[in-house]
Amino acid sequence: MTLLTGKRFLALRCAILIGVGLVLGLLLPWPWWIGVILAGLSVTAVIFLSEKFLYLTLLFLAVSYGRLSLPSPVPKEIYGLPVEIEARVVGKTGDYSILKIDSPEAFQGRRVLVYLTKDEESGTKLKIKGKLLPLAFPRNPGIPDRNQRLKREGVIGRFSAGEIVKTAPPEGLRAWLNKTREAFIQRNRELFGQEAAIYTAILLGERSKVPEDLYLDMRRTGTLHLLAVSGLHVGVLVAFLFLLLRFFHVPRWMIPPVLAILLCFYIALVGPRASIIRASVMSLAVAAGFAFERKILPLNSLAIAALILLLVRPTDILSVGFQLSFAAAFGIILAASFTREALSHEKLRRRIPSWLVKWIILPLALSVFATLFTMPFLAAHFHRITFGPILANLPVIPLVSLVLPLGLVALALSLIWFPLGQILGFAVFGLLWIVEKLLQLLPGSLISSGTWPIGLVVAIFLTALIFHTEKIRPKRFVYALVMLLLGANLAIWPWALRSRRPRLTLLDTYHGNVAALQADGRTILLNPGSRAEPSVADFLESRGIRRIDWILCLSDKAGDLSGLDSLKTRFRIEEIGSVLKDEGTTLLPHAGRLILSSCTISYDLAMREKPFYVIQTDRRRVVFTSESHRMDEEADVNVLLNRYIKPKETEGRLISKTRLKQGESEVIREQGGMVIGL
Repeated sequence: MTLLTGKRFLALRCAILIGVGLVLGLLLPWPWWIGVILAGLSVTAVIFLSEKFLYLTLLFLAVSYGRLSLPSPVPKEIYGLPVEIEARVVGKTGDYSILKIDSPEAFQGRRVLVYLTKDEESGTKLKIKGKLLPLAFPRNPGIPDRNQRLKREGVIGRFSAGEIVKTAPPEGLRAWLNKTREAFIQRNRELFGQEAAIYTAILLGERSKVPEDLYLDMRRTGTLHLLAVSGLHVGVLVAFLFLLLRFFHVPRWMIPPVLAILLCFYIALVGPRASIIRASVMSLAVAAGFAFERKILPLNSLAIAALILLLVRPTDILSVGFQLSFAAAFGIILAASFTREALSHEKLRRRIPSWLVKWIILPLALSVFATLFTMPFLAAHFHRITFGPILANLPVIPLVSLVLPLGLVALALSLIWFPLGQILGFAVFGLLWIVEKLLQLLPGSLISSGTWPIGLVVAIFLTALIFHTEKIRPKRFVYALVMLLLGANLAIWPWALRSRRPRLTLLDTYHGNVAALQADGRTILLNPGSRAEPSVADFLESRGIRRIDWILCLSDKAGDLSGLDSLKTRFRIEEIGSVLKDEGTTLLPHAGRLILSSCTISYDLAMREKPFYVIQTDRRRVVFTSESHRMDEEADVNVLLNRYIKPKETEGRLISKTRLKQGESEVIREQGGMVIGL
């Protein structure tokens, strides 16, 4: 098989092996030295058996490197103690700013999350007094663990700040980059008017000022990648700069280093994201090929870009940015190759006009492949997919590819004579207005997809690789068929053999007590949760659930109930039972029973603020209660809804949302969401 033995794909094989090794090292809890020992044994096999065992050596070393790249954990004893830190702002995640600690020395270089009432520029130095708290974002089955992701990035916790003092503004290169970035943003406002926010997002990835309606349209049509600086942006910039340098008769040998310097400046300006670095390496390889008239293998360029990024930041392989960027690039490379091969037949070339291939068939193929190959990762991280990009990319990407360099020319001309820049600015404004209107008209919707089986995803990617690298037709069809059958079996059998028993999931949420019961092909939600967090909807979508058969709102607390409206917009809800009077709900009596084939849900509300309900199957009994006297000592599980309840002695499990004031229990907020087989 060419993929396994061909010399042309050496970089690709190394990238795949190193990637697999890093994933194993990052996810599996084994000591780093095990990989080194196995690598040593494989070297022995190289000496006495075959040099092909070098690939195993590479794999085992990557496992050890992945394990060593993880930051060492901090002692648990430091959490909750008062401490004073000096730190610099280095980024932002959600509502939190990310700070890199300068002192005390014990925490130097580590990162913490701090909620700042006012966003500070990157590089700003702060002195903060408060308490270091452990990361406690909700963790639920089937949803990527945000806490683990932040820990891999060196974040040791959240800082509960009592006093924050700004000690110094950004200095040196960081200050200059901040001023340059702000100057770009200000000049965009002057040149492009109401569309300046869109151009700023396209050029710099700064999308905080993008109108909400436009943002929702882009999410619906799957074109949000246009607002995150990615391969498209870098490719357009490199092509524009390459033509500009050739126009000014810059010697061929000077073009790659000049482009590299300009790209380094651009990366520093917008931030070293995986998509930018990947696109920069590939674009420089293509530019070097043009400059020195050498043929470049795109897959090898992609592999080299991955190797560079993974050697510097191995934890990036688990990030959504890395996965989407490389998956999209992989799909585009394969689409170009397959389209070229399919249209290589003489009869097809005669029948299909060249303009149709150039402007319709090839762009459509690129859009289809990029969309399909990113879908598994969108499903894994966001649990929703869209087919919108297949059509939306056709008109939007050419317009953005024209707008980006045209805007740069307008910015450059405005520095020479502002009215001259304004003339081009009107053209950019018009093109961006067209883009905005197109996005409003284009079809597209988000579909709850659940997470795709990992075996099937791997099989699809390997099948595509085999088709691309194996040139002998009979062989590649056989290899591809075997790979797809293997992937289908890995996906189908776990699903076919899974238990059909009812399953109860106690969800980890910031507020309220929420549980999801899946039984007899139905989904029953016990309390919809709070509107302030997406954990409930994310969990349901991760299971591929689009319909909720029954929501029981058995509490009038905001943390239990206020998320109902948001669930109505994302799911088809058959019936809503509530103790409250609300339009579109079924008013529940103070006691009742919901009977299914495999289980029964009974509830009894002596008082609205103290719900009590029981889930009973032929094997297990689960009791939810806020009062000690309602606990069932013979139940398999007692879920305590109030932290002030005093639990009774029982042989069954005791579970509570937070740590009880007295007595011991399994704590959802500390252990994450729990699945109970019924």
